[in-house]
Amino acid sequence: MAEPTPEPLLRTRPLPPQLLESVWRNVGFIPHALQRQVLMSRARNGVFAAGRRAGKSRTGGMKLVPEAFRALGEMDRLKELNLRREFWIVGPEYSDAEKEFRVVWDSLKSLGFEFDRPGSYNNPESGEMHISMFDRRFIIAAKSAKYPGTLVGEGLSGVLFSEAAKLKPSVWNKFIRPTLADFGGWSFFSSTPEGRNWFYDFWQTGQDPWRTDWESWRAPSWSNPYVYPGGVDETLLRQLRAAGREDRVKDFLAEIQMVQTDMGLVPVGIDPEIFSLFLDQSAEMFGQEIGADFTEFSGRVFKDWDEEVHVGDFEYNPGWVTYACADYGFTNPFVWLIVQIDPHGERMRVVDEYYETERTTEEAANEIRSRGLARNAGSFRIQRFFPDPAEPDRTRELQNRLGIRAGGGQSPRRDRIEWIRRKLKAGPAHLPLGHAERKPYLMVNRRCKNFIREMNIWRYPDLAKAYDRGRAAPEEPEPRNNHCPEALGRLMSGVFGSPWKTRGAGKAKARVGR
Repeated sequence: MAEPTPEPLLRTRPLPPQLLESVWRNVGFIPHALQRQVLMSRARNGVFAAGRRAGKSRTGGMKLVPEAFRALGEMDRLKELNLRREFWIVGPEYSDAEKEFRVVWDSLKSLGFEFDRPGSYNNPESGEMHISMFDRRFIIAAKSAKYPGTLVGEGLSGVLFSEAAKLKPSVWNKFIRPTLADFGGWSFFSSTPEGRNWFYDFWQTGQDPWRTDWESWRAPSWSNPYVYPGGVDETLLRQLRAAGREDRVKDFLAEIQMVQTDMGLVPVGIDPEIFSLFLDQSAEMFGQEIGADFTEFSGRVFKDWDEEVHVGDFEYNPGWVTYACADYGFTNPFVWLIVQIDPHGERMRVVDEYYETERTTEEAANEIRSRGLARNAGSFRIQRFFPDPAEPDRTRELQNRLGIRAGGGQSPRRDRIEWIRRKLKAGPAHLPLGHAERKPYLMVNRRCKNFIREMNIWRYPDLAKAYDRGRAAPEEPEPRNNHCPEALGRLMSGVFGSPWKTRGAGKAKARVGR
């Protein structure tokens, strides 16, 4: 019988709460409620999505400071085995890692630790940020992901990612994750969100109750009472943000209680500084940088899209008219959406999707039919489908193979985008915000995962880069992650006509049975 695999030597375990509290007292650190929760977590991997001034850098630094006491207590064993405790702070640039490094450097100095000389440097300008103690048995080093060659080393006991959302996932998968195996080292990802990229995926993992080795937190800026002592009534702020997106913020403010402050009139229940930021910033910038929202980021094509609002669970309704729309591809995905419109021609639902790469028109048609997403297949009764007019040969083939007539009409991309933006709004408009019958005109079934993903991440090019190069701001969105919205936009233009010229725009010209 084979012997069990021995546990890695000096496996990194969660530090005792008493030690953490003692270190905090001695460096004068008083964590706010969410910082305490994060630092007391016993999960091996932590993901901290936080707004500006929520305390990310201080939290990250204080994650590392107590590790010096762990190494001190293990010193004899480390010398015996010729090992060391090594930790990294990894950022996109050295400057991103500097804030956490400064917290560690200053805290260890205040605790009376002596740094190895040479071997300890604090020079952010040159990128030399390195702490060595106990004759190199304890190391903390700042690293830049811009230089992958520096991300090669011996086993790590822990790694802290600063501004993690700006990093490439390969930094974790290829370079860092393997180095944590020797000691069972921990990881901590800290960042302001930037859309729903890999950092969002890790945050979701931390929300999964089955993944007890992961834990995640979302901290809006107002989580930090030391910076924003007025706090925030989140329900009120949510209503205020919704009103602002619909240009009804003044009407909304006239209906709620306000208080006079040094910064002018401010809603009761919202910190004056937060309210000022809300007024000064765009909706997407406020959501990302202050609210720590994953659903909003600068440059999104559809700013009003909110997965928690526009996604639901529903099935095919035989009383609604049914259409399909297509976006052709091979290397890019071949997209086929099933869309229903209510009898009044106003509300729309994306009921199901087909989304596959490397499919010919014949293969895609066969799979669409086999999945019950074509005329007389399953329960769907599709009247017409709206294809990409740039490939008429594929449209004719799809018509013949599926037995569904193609709808005509071409429209510029700006019209298609405009239709989707209008349908994302909630109505009827005369009902107040929060009314049970005031709902979005466009809803999407939860099963349409690729449609949801593309609505989240389709964006305009980086405006800052255009300005830096002396170019005009780009008017067209990026030509990727757009296949589902492009298909839906063609359907809307085909059914409703032009959003700028159609009388009673937003009501379908077709009705059930036509």
